[in-house]
Amino acid sequence: MDSTVAEGKRACFSVTAIGAEPLSYQWTKNATAIIGATDTTYTSPPTTSYDSGALFAVIVTNPGGSVASNNATLTVKPPPIPPTITTQPADATVNLGQSATFSFTATGTPVLHCQWTKNVTNITGATKRSYTTPPTTLADNGALFAVTVINSAGSVTSNNATLTVQ
Repeated sequence: MDSTVAEGKRACFSVTAIGAEPLSYQWTKNATAIIGATDTTYTSPPTTSYDSGALFAVIVTNPGGSVASNNATLTVKPPPIPPTITTQPADATVNLGQSATFSFTATGTPVLHCQWTKNVTNITGATKRSYTTPPTTLADNGALFAVTVINSAGSVTSNNATLTVQ
C-alpha cells in the first residue's frame, strides 16, 4: 500500500503472505534489495525529499518459489513552513465615531489562522486577514492592535499598530 509521510518521518510498509513454511522476506527499494530488511514489515530511515516517488516491494520466498508484491509508492511531503508576516498592520488615524481597518499579509504553509488583539486582549470573532473596529470613541485613542498568525509549524505576532482617534 502506498505511503505518505512528512519529510524526516519514517515510512512503514507491511505484507501478509500465506504459503508453505518457511517463508522468507526481502524488501526492495526501486528494485534493489534493502540490506537487513527481511521481516513482514519494513520501516524506513527518516525520509528526505529524495525518497519521494521511491517504489517499495517485498519478495516472499518459500521452498516452492518466490513471488514479488506490487510496488508501493512513497510520497514525502515537505515540512510545513512557519508563518511569516510580510506586511505588518499599519497605524491608523480616524475621526471620532469612524471605524478603522487594520490588515496584514502573511506566508507559510496553509492553513493560516489568525487572531486579532486590542491592547493584548483577543478580540472575539476577529479571525480574518483584516479587522474593522466598531465606531471609535475617545477611549480607543492610543489602542494597540496586533495579529497572531498560526499554522501547524508555529505562530508569529505582528508589530503593534496604533489607533489615533481625533
